[in-house]
Amino acid sequence: MSTKKQKEKKVVIVPRGKQILVRVDDEQSRVNEYGIVIPDDIEQERKAQGTVEAVGPEIKDVKKGDRVIYGAYAGESIKTRESEKQVDYKILEDADVIAFIK
Repeated sequence: MSTKKQKEKKVVIVPRGKQILVRVDDEQSRVNEYGIVIPDDIEQERKAQGTVEAVGPEIKDVKKGDRVIYGAYAGESIKTRESEKQVDYKILEDADVIAFIK
């Protein structure tokens, strides 16, 4: 009997119109302002910065790879599993982006 590892399918999220897909900063979601690591199962302050992973076709001034700050309660949260690790994303409207981090 042979065993085969089942290939993990990669989920591709494509934003529409004026929407932006942002990967929430991993460090920010795990460490508080005092450097204390917060377990995943404890509710904490909303995250408000991340890296743009994809943009909708109507977006002109934001591109993949940009680091952005967005409204704390903006957008829709999405959680995915990638290589045995949970990854948090936000789908934001163009107007939800407050600033770029350079």
